[in-house]
Amino acid sequence: MNKRVLKFLCLGLILPVMTAGMVSCKSAGSKSGADGEIHLAIVDDIVSMDAHKTSNDYIVPMNVFDSLFSIKKNPDGTTEIVNSLADSFTVSDDGLVYKFTLKDGIVFSDGTPLKADDVKFTFERILTLPDSAQTDFVIAIDGAEELLNGQATELRGITVEDDLHFTITLAEPFSGFIAQLATPSTVIYSRKIVTEAGNDFGTVPEKTIGTGPYIVTAWNRGSSLSFEYNTRYWGEEPSVKKVEIKVMDASSMNMAFQKGDLDILDCLFLDSAIVDSTYKNGAYKDSLVSVDRLGTNYFLLNENIEPLTDVKVRKAIQLSIDRDSILQSVYGGDGKLEDGIYPSGCLGYSQANQGWLKRDTQEAKKLLKEAGYENGFDMEISVDAGAADAINNSIQIIAENLKEVGINANIKSYDHASWLDLRNSGKMPSFVALWILDFNDPDNIIYTFFGSVDNTVSRSDNYGDTATIARVADARKIVNTDDRMAEYAALEKKLVQDDAVWVPLYSLKHTYVKGSRVKNFTPHWAGWSDIYFSGVELF
Repeated sequence: MNKRVLKFLCLGLILPVMTAGMVSCKSAGSKSGADGEIHLAIVDDIVSMDAHKTSNDYIVPMNVFDSLFSIKKNPDGTTEIVNSLADSFTVSDDGLVYKFTLKDGIVFSDGTPLKADDVKFTFERILTLPDSAQTDFVIAIDGAEELLNGQATELRGITVEDDLHFTITLAEPFSGFIAQLATPSTVIYSRKIVTEAGNDFGTVPEKTIGTGPYIVTAWNRGSSLSFEYNTRYWGEEPSVKKVEIKVMDASSMNMAFQKGDLDILDCLFLDSAIVDSTYKNGAYKDSLVSVDRLGTNYFLLNENIEPLTDVKVRKAIQLSIDRDSILQSVYGGDGKLEDGIYPSGCLGYSQANQGWLKRDTQEAKKLLKEAGYENGFDMEISVDAGAADAINNSIQIIAENLKEVGINANIKSYDHASWLDLRNSGKMPSFVALWILDFNDPDNIIYTFFGSVDNTVSRSDNYGDTATIARVADARKIVNTDDRMAEYAALEKKLVQDDAVWVPLYSLKHTYVKGSRVKNFTPHWAGWSDIYFSGVELF
């Protein structure tokens, strides 16, 4: 999740069927008094409003700031990159030099003009901030490694010509670079505003100022966030003018929606039976909004831990798991099986790499016997103690499936911090997780997991084929799109089918319920739980 699994907007929870004493579904819809106001909720408070200091909390960066580009999802499910702060750009034939022109007249919400120097400042800050969480998004720029390592004082790959024009030179070609500039990780900050705010930037609302459609008016730690429309916003005026977000537990969120105190409910973690009976087939059925999540659920295996070092053992595990049973019983069939690394809808998705993985317990037992484990073995599946019920239920089914072929899977729970530390150390034996795209390019997944030896360690896969790791790193340098996608498809087959580095599971739909005041709602293009407030249209 990767990054998107920890924070959920308006989460639901497994709840009993409504009794006569509960509020009728038909009455749901926020009781907001002010025109243009919506009420939402989050299950955990954010840690920071500064996009450079978090890989989880994007509700502020998405709505208060802008990036150079944005991603639009089309009705057919495809995505396209559209201009945001950037008015235009060109790329040299060798794929190294990008020349940009900013839109003229854009100002931050306090009136400070946006300048090309702000782009240079933003990307240099990402690389020099001691606790930066976003270095991967600008590391392709020439000189980034030197600045990151303290061997330089500025980023030589960015040249500012004047207030509207600047050039970015990459160290090597990378066709996914523009897509990276369309993420909340690369929103543009003002040098003047951030410098003057000092440590208050990202923590004090009135000093956390962007060019986006909203302003943070209050952040009450552990309690609530408030937003209002930025009257200096350069883009189309949104329907929503005010947003109130409460921090509350998941059960309270679901009840609050049914009472009419919330305008949007996220059904992602609701029990599938409740979703079916109360929402899909109940009074809310015409108020559902679903989006295909551009994310892959997977079961990762650590190749440094015996007997997972043996490819036959890993392939046996792949063949043991009843993925469709998990999809149907835990998620009510709201998704599809995925047989590779890239989810459906991802650029470079290869249909040729689908359909090969079928459950076959007899073949799994045969492979285990050939590997010398005819009598099975013990292994650990590590789980985050804070994981949702759906993840825990999925792991239980996986453990039962493995037991059928003689593998004794012990499920061990860790608190969240310990789980992350263990995974990042490269010593986590196996785990189930979700990666949702940050930007629509196969590099966003395959490079993160297999683009360097360090990446394989931090993800606890410890993949050992250095030649393939080098190919993953080199693939991002291929300028021709068709050639690059062909190489990514070949790498996907090598990693998943030939080397069985992980067990691909499924991608899921993300379903929401609109309250009575919401006319239209456009979820995030990749199915994140964080949403753009401007994607909500009120009656």
